[in-house]
Amino acid sequence: MKRIAVLAAVLAALLVGAFMWVKLGPRHVPEGQPPLQTLAPGSLPALRDEFNAAQGNVRILALLSPT
Repeated sequence: MKRIAVLAAVLAALLVGAFMWVKLGPRHVPEGQPPLQTLAPGSLPALRDEFNAAQGNVRILALLSPT
């Protein structure tokens, strides 16, 4: 029984570690590409201005959701 508890604790620690890495791990983008940004109510005007400034270029806006 004690072995199962230890195994469960190790598994839980690995899952928590993996979750933290996904949420807080480093993010890298290709050279020349602007860094990734998180959308927030205060950042929407800057996003709109950047989007509208590139009128002559192809623009793609992708909103991804886990659900």
